[in-house]
Amino acid sequence: MDKNQNNSKFPDLRWEPQIQRFEQFVFAQVAADTQEDFDKGYFTGTWRHGNNSYTLESRRSIEGKNPSLIKTVLNPKNVLDAGCGPGLLVLMLREIGVNAIGVDSSKFAIETAPSEVKNFLSEGSILNLPYENRSFELVLSREVFEHLTVLEIAKAVEELCRVSDRLVYVTTRFAHSPDTLFDVETEFEVDPTHITCANKSLVRLMFILNGFRARPDLEEKMDWLNKGRVLVYERVAQN
Repeated sequence: MDKNQNNSKFPDLRWEPQIQRFEQFVFAQVAADTQEDFDKGYFTGTWRHGNNSYTLESRRSIEGKNPSLIKTVLNPKNVLDAGCGPGLLVLMLREIGVNAIGVDSSKFAIETAPSEVKNFLSEGSILNLPYENRSFELVLSREVFEHLTVLEIAKAVEELCRVSDRLVYVTTRFAHSPDTLFDVETEFEVDPTHITCANKSLVRLMFILNGFRARPDLEEKMDWLNKGRVLVYERVAQN
């Protein structure tokens, strides 16, 4: 019998330690409590480094070119911001003529949104978006995945892809120097709710498995600060 044929009957154990560590990490994670962890203290506290707060003035500075790039580069007819917080990006998009709405699971965030945008926001979970399939040309989710468990990220990707008719645009924090596909870490020193920084390739794989293809040309244009935290995926046309 051919030696290689015989060996093919047995699993390749080289990956087992990495898979086991990943499995242990995933099933030890505890999901954030939406109402307790993302309350007044989270959105109005002064615990963040630098001028990183949820005042409109601070967010305008932090967002910088993002609203205009969303409009000109991604060119959407309508937009859903999934995990919109108090809706400040939605407000900035609407100011420049983009038909945007937002959804967030934090009751506090929705209730304290600026009056001019509050009617365009709703309370709901990124894990079970209250919209029909393919409802939006662009679904975006900025700085949300790091607050989710690995299993929740997989579900969130599924939901973002389900309600997108064309593009999904995500920014999040990834594992800093991963050695394998399965490397995942926390980032508590930045934010106590940053429970998952996964390998970027693992998150990319999740989009592929939901029928979306990477658009590196659009990622390069959207990543104007060169942080390497941008993903843009496009629905693959179905025959």
